[in-house]
Amino acid sequence: MIFSPYAMPSIILKVSDKIPKELDIIQEDEGLGNRTSTITFLIKYYFLTKKNSIDQSIQILDKLLDRIDTENLLSVKEQLKDI
Repeated sequence: MIFSPYAMPSIILKVSDKIPKELDIIQEDEGLGNRTSTITFLIKYYFLTKKNSIDQSIQILDKLLDRIDTENLLSVKEQLKDI
């Protein structure tokens, strides 16, 4: 058996028949690749939408905005011309 530093642990859950169907709906609606990415999405969504996380994110963004020199920003058109 080969052990990889990138190996991820497995989680086995017993759930009602409704849960896999709901995961598939979320997966389809959000354009996710598989159920693992869907569960990961739901966990990250949970933490991002918790009040403390949102408040903390807003504070970080406010600090970043304070550092931007808006007077010298290129127009959106100029910023995207190379794309």
